[in-house]
Amino acid sequence: MNKRTVLEILPQNVTEFFNEWQLRIFAILSLSSQIALLFLGNRRKYKAEKWLSNILWLAYSSEDLIVAVFVGILSDCQGDGGDPSQQLQAFWMPFLLLHLGGPDTITAYSSEDNELWRREVLQKLLQFGWAALQIFPTSSGGKLLNILALLMLGAGVAKSIEKTLFLRSGSIEGLRKWAIRDRGRNVGPSGDGEVIDPTTGPEVRRRNHCNDVHPTCTTRCPGHSYPDFVIEWANRPIYPDIVLEWTNRPNYAAFTRGCEINGGSGCHCSCRTESEECEIVNLPSPPQPESEKSEEVIIPSPASRNKIITEADLLQKADQFFPKFKRLFADLVLDWTDLEQSKSFFENVSPEEAFQVVDIELGFMYDVFYAKPVAVYDESSFLRFINLLVSISAFLSFWIIDKHEFRYVDLIITWLLLVEAILREIYCIILMCSSDRTENWLNKQEKTVMTSIYQAICSCRVPFLFPDKKRWSDCMGQCSLLSDSLENLHIVFWNFCCISPLLEMLSEVWNFCISLMPEMLSEIWNFFCICLEFEDFSKNSRVVPKFLKMLIFEQLQEKSRTASNSKKAKILSAHKGESALENMKCFKELGWSLGEEFDENIVLWHVATELCYYADLNRNSTISVENSKCKASKRVSDYMLHLLVKRPDMLPNGMGEIRFQETCDEATAFFLSGNIKDKIQACEKLLQVNTKNRQPKQKEEKNCMSVLFNACLLAQSLQLLETEMEWNREKKWEMMSDVWIEMLSYAASHCPSNQHAEALRRGGELLTHVWLLMAHFGLTEHSQAPRSCNRVSLP
Repeated sequence: MNKRTVLEILPQNVTEFFNEWQLRIFAILSLSSQIALLFLGNRRKYKAEKWLSNILWLAYSSEDLIVAVFVGILSDCQGDGGDPSQQLQAFWMPFLLLHLGGPDTITAYSSEDNELWRREVLQKLLQFGWAALQIFPTSSGGKLLNILALLMLGAGVAKSIEKTLFLRSGSIEGLRKWAIRDRGRNVGPSGDGEVIDPTTGPEVRRRNHCNDVHPTCTTRCPGHSYPDFVIEWANRPIYPDIVLEWTNRPNYAAFTRGCEINGGSGCHCSCRTESEECEIVNLPSPPQPESEKSEEVIIPSPASRNKIITEADLLQKADQFFPKFKRLFADLVLDWTDLEQSKSFFENVSPEEAFQVVDIELGFMYDVFYAKPVAVYDESSFLRFINLLVSISAFLSFWIIDKHEFRYVDLIITWLLLVEAILREIYCIILMCSSDRTENWLNKQEKTVMTSIYQAICSCRVPFLFPDKKRWSDCMGQCSLLSDSLENLHIVFWNFCCISPLLEMLSEVWNFCISLMPEMLSEIWNFFCICLEFEDFSKNSRVVPKFLKMLIFEQLQEKSRTASNSKKAKILSAHKGESALENMKCFKELGWSLGEEFDENIVLWHVATELCYYADLNRNSTISVENSKCKASKRVSDYMLHLLVKRPDMLPNGMGEIRFQETCDEATAFFLSGNIKDKIQACEKLLQVNTKNRQPKQKEEKNCMSVLFNACLLAQSLQLLETEMEWNREKKWEMMSDVWIEMLSYAASHCPSNQHAEALRRGGELLTHVWLLMAHFGLTEHSQAPRSCNRVSLP
């Protein structure tokens, strides 16, 4: 039996049309994908819509395939090179290769793409090598067209190399190598880091405890330099009655020689064992002028000079902290000195300013992972202007050549590719000049010309064409177990009412079609590595209120002040609500509700919070329900359940999804036994459950994971606080909000860093912002305890 291809089966006119238009179709597809990536690539930074992610995935993943197919078709269609149409179509190839470099708005769809940067290098080598063999033979008939193809090919090679370098820098390997290379350097992402003045003498060298700064360099010394120490000891000014402390087995020979040199000059030297703490003891010395007194010198960040830039000071602080806390995404520890500097700043700012600094830092981190973090002061910024000049030159050159031999449709596609190349570079230059990195650089400039250019460029940002200045969605997903149970109740009730055989048959057919279509579509999309969700995030999300941010900030600030060292900070960050109960002196009554399984605690406290919330709402207690801490408890409760159901990878390992489903099924069965209509009535029924003869955590069945009964018991215990302990409702909600915020902090600190990175491309998560804010307060597992001093502290 003869096998025929698809084109042989189709009619002849369809086959001829496809053979004639296939290169044009793929050129238009590549152009469309670039436009989608250019205008939508940066919007997922603050938008969590699923349709946006699907479009970006389709455009990002199809570009390599389009180029490969285009080159293959071009190699099959090329003849002797004399056909003008083939010459012009071969001229399209450099533009498609330029598209492989991608726009500045997106370099990676997910963080896994950064880890595959080596595969990207191999793919680009094969693609450019194969394409080069097809371009020049087919365009040999036109010399000017050949030169233009060569120019555009060079621009495509440069952009592909740049993209590969950015992918490498966004990988975990790149982050770790950067951290090792940048170890000890006080340089921010703008390159304008703290410059250490070697003329300030011992005051600067003593400010960082064990990370002393060598007097002749601008970086922290990696270790002891005994020859330099001896020379400095011999030539140092004489200050009497100074005690020097030395640890960790120094070179006593060199130290003794230094003592002999200065022994008669009034210096008193003493040594301690390495087990003792290193201290600097200053004995009474002759009075000195105020200007010469030895004090700890802290070099402040340079003040903002450009008052036109809004949030100038916050941008500068975020730029200062970003290189240090960037290590968290690579699971590297932070220096205790960096944490102390961060704590001193965040303890003296408002909650709004603290979250704004965190927003800016995470915006920087998004650019590292998923975009091209380019600013006007970077060397790579010149590539945009060079590509723009090349594209304009190609446009003008193509304008003057003789085009009467080319087809009209091919000329239109060529003009579109040329115009797109020019407009794309202009678009990227505008984004680069109005980015946070460029604004931070302009803060430190006094050049009015640069400021005028900046204002002119920012005025070109049309809201529809350019992304907003938002740094994240500022939203938190919401999920309610009672709402899901009531929705399931209506479905069960409808199926129960279909008694008639006809209605029953129609119901089965309808339910089968409804259940089958999403399943089939999900399987198809999952085959292409897309997790299709039919629920829109925006429908089940709420804006993060300011009062919630204030409560989070205040609790973390209080814990930071309590944590005297890194060990204490790690203990506090491991609390799942115990501290809140102990502070409110109700741990004995409610401590049973905080078990080892964190997912069980979430479902348990979520149901209890909803029961208390709607019970107070049914009492017409508007004062209690409208209380900010009551609202915060409800928002965080629904958000934590949303993470458990929709983002389980961001929470500690457990069986939360199974526990949620079984609790939801038990609640549906309970509501089905009564005439339940709304949430308030459902809460009344659940609060009337008899729990006097049952023990907490008791299960009816051995394998049952439902926590509905224990949630009813917890809700009744919370309500009894108002009568037995004479609490008012405001105090009850204060305790519950503290518990929820502490559970939120626990989840944030135990979420893997790669999941925090993935959340940045989905519009951001409140959990990630809390995680970074905790790190700024020193409440992190990735902290290094301060070590004893390993060198002589010279006054």
